[in-house]
Amino acid sequence: MKNVIRLAMVTLFATALLAIPSLAQIPADMLIIGMSHEPIIDFAPARVYEFEGGFVLEQVYDQLVNFIGGTAAFEKIEPGLAESWEVSTDGLTWTFHIRKNALFHSGNPVDADAIVFSLRRALERHEPPIWITEQFVPEQEMIQKVGDYSVSIKTEVPLGEMLVAACFGYQGIASILDPVVVEEHATTDDPLAVTWLAEHDAGSGPFILKQWIKRDQIVLEAFSDYWAGAPSLKTIIIKDLPEPTAQKLALEKGDIDIAWNLLPEMVNDLRGKAGIGILETPTFYYHYAAMNCSYEPFSNIKVRQAVRWAIDYEAITEGIMSGAALKCPVIMPVGMFSHLDLSYYQDIEKAKQLMKEAEYEDGFEVELLTRTDPPYPDISAQVKEDLKKINIDVKVIAMVYAQLLNIYRAQQHQMVLIRWGVDYADPSAQAAPFAHCRTTGPDAKVRQIAWRNAYVSGVTDWVEQAAGERDARKREVMYKAIQAIVLEEGPYVLFHNPIKQAAMRDIVTGLQIPPMWYYTELRSVSKQ
Repeated sequence: MKNVIRLAMVTLFATALLAIPSLAQIPADMLIIGMSHEPIIDFAPARVYEFEGGFVLEQVYDQLVNFIGGTAAFEKIEPGLAESWEVSTDGLTWTFHIRKNALFHSGNPVDADAIVFSLRRALERHEPPIWITEQFVPEQEMIQKVGDYSVSIKTEVPLGEMLVAACFGYQGIASILDPVVVEEHATTDDPLAVTWLAEHDAGSGPFILKQWIKRDQIVLEAFSDYWAGAPSLKTIIIKDLPEPTAQKLALEKGDIDIAWNLLPEMVNDLRGKAGIGILETPTFYYHYAAMNCSYEPFSNIKVRQAVRWAIDYEAITEGIMSGAALKCPVIMPVGMFSHLDLSYYQDIEKAKQLMKEAEYEDGFEVELLTRTDPPYPDISAQVKEDLKKINIDVKVIAMVYAQLLNIYRAQQHQMVLIRWGVDYADPSAQAAPFAHCRTTGPDAKVRQIAWRNAYVSGVTDWVEQAAGERDARKREVMYKAIQAIVLEEGPYVLFHNPIKQAAMRDIVTGLQIPPMWYYTELRSVSKQ
């Protein structure tokens, strides 16, 4: 039955591709990308937190600073709308000087007023990703105009340059909006034009959000007056092709230029084929499972430990992922500063003993929420099979990603299998969401992964101290200790860091994918 359904889906998407011009018809200045739109909720900048939404915002909006390139993208800070910046002697005040040749898509100038408006607006909206800014800049008054093209930002603790740049180079909450356009589309009930911005843009980026037909396509048009020069491509179409098989078929037929969501075995099949190239980048994101500690069995640390020992990590990473992932059980991804090199393996006897000590030898039932797209169904099936060996009866419930996120963010799950991507290339981007939680109520300072899973960790103070520690060696030691403790007592099963793989026609040039792929910039991409 599963194969019949998949065949029907492939046929459906293959039929839909008839509306896309063939390779001979695709202009040289147009790029067509096949990508699953399933995770996309909308494009309201202060709310966007899913990878695909961030990927679109990266093309449409600018931030104060930027990160450009492939695997080494986060090793160097590049100027964005700010052409220069400096910090006060006490390390608490950062002053950014805005370039004077930047324009919004409307033609309005990007100035200090726009910067202050945008960053303060994000704080006022207080959507889930705002913790990135709010952990260091909690008050709107800490962001001030100090000149027509200069802005000062005060932080609660001294921060290093990379951490500041990482926070204010993030898409969405740090994206700069045209206040004039926002005001034009504001209403009495919606004074910040949230509804309008969900489907339109008020940015200054290299591309304009021209059209969004939900579950069909996103059309981006080049902004000819972009301050860094007009993009090589005039049009980008991001076609919704949620089925990887349909993406592969479209690429081989020449109906799309890039296939973004292929499965590892599909990539292996395309290797060496004439006219097709493969681009691979180790990523800073995870496939992981999480246990809600407010669900009685998971409030017991020994049950959580038993779950981790019961999983066959080899079957998932080498089997389901076909080796296109790096095993990583700790909260800092492989390749990030302070990563702790530890490993987990399946030990059913140890898991059974822990269940016995927790007085759950007879097991219990649990609902596992997961996504409908690969590889989540296969990983959830493996988890179900593994946990059955320690008498945990898993009921897998698959749903679209947007629905899953809503349930997860409301703390209404028992167990989830999902993904997580590092928001910025600094250990604090992992320690804060996974280990910062003093209360599980709505007044929590950081309402992220630990909070969602009701995990009140004992290392929250360390998380805050490590973020502001300017001695690199001390900071490394603190983050390694945090990783070890969370691995021991936390509610997570971190499987691996996937390797991002994209297949493309060999006429596509200039594409670079960074470890956080949603920072990929298309401005420098062209077609021969």
